[in-house]
Amino acid sequence: IETMEGLKKIPLTWKAGDKIAENNQMFGHFNLSNEINRKASLLTINKRNLSLHAWIRRAASKVTVAYDGTSLEEGVFIYLKSVQIKHIPSTCLLGDTNTIKDVKQLEDGETITYVEDGVPYDEYFPARITKGRPYYPYDKDYKLSKDAHSETANSLFFYENMQGEGKDKTQVKEYLGDNQIYKDGKDYGSYIEVHAYYRSIHTDRVGSGDIIYRFMLGKNVTTDYNAERNYHYKLTLKFNRFANDADWHIEYEEEIPGIQVPEPYYISYLYNHEMEMPVKINMGSYNKIKRFRADIDTNAWAPHDAPLLDYYRKMDPETPEGQANKAPLNVWNGFLSLRKTKTMVIPFPADGDVANANQENKAYYELHNRGNRVYYENGSLIDPNSTEDGEFTMKRDGNICTFNVPMYTRAKQLIIKTGYTGNNPYVAYRRRAVVKFTAVLENENGDTLKVTENADIMQVRRVVNPKGVWRKHDNNKAFHVVLKHLPRESATDFQTFTSEGKWRAYVIRGDKGFVTLDGRDTIKGSTGTPVDFNINFQGFTPANSSRCAIIRVDYHNYTCNHLIFVRQGDAPMQLVADGAKWHARNMRTATEEASCPVEEGSMFRFGNWEQPIDAVNNVNDKPLWINVAESDFKDHASTYFKIAGTTDSVQWSSIKTSNSNGSFSNPTINGKEIRVASYDDYNLLWLSDDIEQGYGVMYGNDATETLSNINEVYGHRYDKHGDATHAGAGYGMRGVFVYNKSETAPYGGRNLFFPIGASGYGRRRDSEAKGTAVLRYGGRTAPISESAADKLKDRPIFYDLYMRPGAIYWLNKRVDNSREKDAIAWDFNYFSFDFNMISVSNVFTKAVTGGYPYSDACFIRCVED
Repeated sequence: IETMEGLKKIPLTWKAGDKIAENNQMFGHFNLSNEINRKASLLTINKRNLSLHAWIRRAASKVTVAYDGTSLEEGVFIYLKSVQIKHIPSTCLLGDTNTIKDVKQLEDGETITYVEDGVPYDEYFPARITKGRPYYPYDKDYKLSKDAHSETANSLFFYENMQGEGKDKTQVKEYLGDNQIYKDGKDYGSYIEVHAYYRSIHTDRVGSGDIIYRFMLGKNVTTDYNAERNYHYKLTLKFNRFANDADWHIEYEEEIPGIQVPEPYYISYLYNHEMEMPVKINMGSYNKIKRFRADIDTNAWAPHDAPLLDYYRKMDPETPEGQANKAPLNVWNGFLSLRKTKTMVIPFPADGDVANANQENKAYYELHNRGNRVYYENGSLIDPNSTEDGEFTMKRDGNICTFNVPMYTRAKQLIIKTGYTGNNPYVAYRRRAVVKFTAVLENENGDTLKVTENADIMQVRRVVNPKGVWRKHDNNKAFHVVLKHLPRESATDFQTFTSEGKWRAYVIRGDKGFVTLDGRDTIKGSTGTPVDFNINFQGFTPANSSRCAIIRVDYHNYTCNHLIFVRQGDAPMQLVADGAKWHARNMRTATEEASCPVEEGSMFRFGNWEQPIDAVNNVNDKPLWINVAESDFKDHASTYFKIAGTTDSVQWSSIKTSNSNGSFSNPTINGKEIRVASYDDYNLLWLSDDIEQGYGVMYGNDATETLSNINEVYGHRYDKHGDATHAGAGYGMRGVFVYNKSETAPYGGRNLFFPIGASGYGRRRDSEAKGTAVLRYGGRTAPISESAADKLKDRPIFYDLYMRPGAIYWLNKRVDNSREKDAIAWDFNYFSFDFNMISVSNVFTKAVTGGYPYSDACFIRCVED
């Protein structure tokens, strides 16, 4: 090489693939000054100790890409999949300006893959952008990572490509989706291409699908197209509002004409709750809708995507076992309705056949048209202001019509004998329904076109943690709420989840001045953030009274709801007019109540005040109560049980029980005679239209925050009695909240908590096929079998009832003229949500002809008139 120009023009070739590190060629010169000087000059080396300075530039540059979603609308999601540098030079000059003038000299460069194919687009997607968590890459606080554009950040490398000045890169809507102009007139320029999945549940612009963003490299974001060598380009894709608008060059298409639905869309785990779903119809060249309707296609009673959950798979049409067995769809047993639901318990017909209870569900579903609805026909909305079926709206913008379609969860119990429920019973799994939307379009010539679209409606996991907070009358310590759920049935820790859309929390019932949420009436959060706030108690309550409030949390774009029951004080109070005053604590002995409403108290055999079985005895038969099997329930006939209020420990056979025709005498607490709650007391709550139930975890006086480990979330004990095993005063307790949902003072918002016990089983069974004195709630000892003799074989939610949680509370005496014969206790089923009487035959052992002398051990709650 004889000339400097020849040296500078040495050709370099880009090494792709694994040889990328070989593209490290540099060129430079020496000079005598340490000032930056990019022009080489002739140097004379003619003296000792001469200082030379070398100036070196790489032939390549690099670009790092970060993402900023702070300008997104709520309910918009971007799931980043990859970023690639495109149309990079395949050759470069060692030291001279490199300008590509032939498309044959361009090739596609490196790709950074954020997430591999097949990862579901959900809250756990590691590279998701939302309004509430808008940055990628992010730090531990979900802010833009300080390393996003650092020297060590993952980068894309490329040879110099100088394309000069050009048109303004700023995009306009007219060019949205025009793939021919995305290079802005610079056919040989280099650009960045980002692949992502787009989803919007915002009512103003529903949509979902793959999306591509492109941006031409240069020294600025306007008119410069010089991708100069030896530079670190720091590029941030800042998403604009709906993220499919004209900011970068965007490739995103929707089917026209067609129906767009937010995919998926969520509905509350609670029974009798409502959400509105935006459905967009883009008519394209058609100008009229002749008809628009919805039909429920599938409607699950079973958990969705729960491969490890042991339930009656042959009855579920969505599992391989169910499909092989040709399991019927049975949409009438599912959780979803297209029309408003109000009934808490769908009654079993007086002339119904128990063996065909499922058919009664079908008859009710079809009679009330739960699975179909027409919203528009022949130019008119069909009953849009219906108070019976639910209101809906439609708005039109050009040839785009958007319907806000209401959907509802069904009754708490869909005929009790079937076990089916509109309330999701699963704390770790969602349930799925598919709704088919059909629109018939018409153009000016009278030609018609039918378009359809299916929407997945996911009933979210049941949220139980937290469900309630109790404070003593003189304690106003704040409680830190973070909604959590179990990721799977066998998990040992609850996990914080984020809201798929905006969320808010506010007091809806009771004494609204009694608590604030982070010092406000209403607290709000953004898409992609956890439901996280503090309940602040305002002042104290007199010792002889109680204050109650109900906090409602709307999350997942306000389509899902969760209630938190708050109470300060434990003074007896009425839940309904003309009802008894209910005590807030279970009985521990004949003269003492439990230490607080969160404690389970003692278990009693029927009629026996003298030998209360202390709560310390109620410990599961293995330390971690997961993956429960039949063999985990042990026989305790020889176990010595500690008797509360004494130093005695006795065996089960020595704990007496009264005949089922006996009763509990009235106990005396602090010198005042009270009584065990009667059938009439419970039944008044059962009959009242103002009374409903909530199921979940209550935190007590010493608790300050939502916990995670299941032994802490469920395992409240109290140290008052000096027993070392009564640890965990700040833990939670599962149970049933009975509350007044009305706005009528003074009863509206009042709530009462019935614990089911730290073990989850508020019952010790006298005798069963698997043993004596077994700590178990359910009356069964094994899963449902396929035997024709098994009366529950066609009721799959009862499949593993033997291990499900719940509690039994004694009545003061047997009642034979009840709705069902021989009522003697009240049933709190934490899994299937039953709140009803239970008969003698279920809690007494038939050991003597014509009599029931040996009873189970159950909890007791008292009232006063």
